[in-house]
Amino acid sequence: MKTPESAVLRACLDYLRLRGHFVFRVNNGACKTERGRFLRFTDKLGVPDIIGILPDGRFLGVECKSKTGKQTDWQRIFEKDTTERGGVYVLARGVEDLQANGL
Repeated sequence: MKTPESAVLRACLDYLRLRGHFVFRVNNGACKTERGRFLRFTDKLGVPDIIGILPDGRFLGVECKSKTGKQTDWQRIFEKDTTERGGVYVLARGVEDLQANGL
């Protein structure tokens, strides 16, 4: 049975919070207003689904995907920018990916 990305996201959020991490959900994307204009939810493309701060002060970004989900080009750029600056970025298809990264 296929696990939707929303279930992966919920499991990752719950797991990280149970482990005491300071994390929150970021809604990215856009919607069309009544006047036909697009309203973006964030000004940075590729922002991960979960953002946090690790106990040592490092930035944490977690992009949640289904088993077959693929990162967008913008998400790969965000991952590269994060890791080059000493932050932690995890592409999570389940809680096991968080555990494999020491979270």
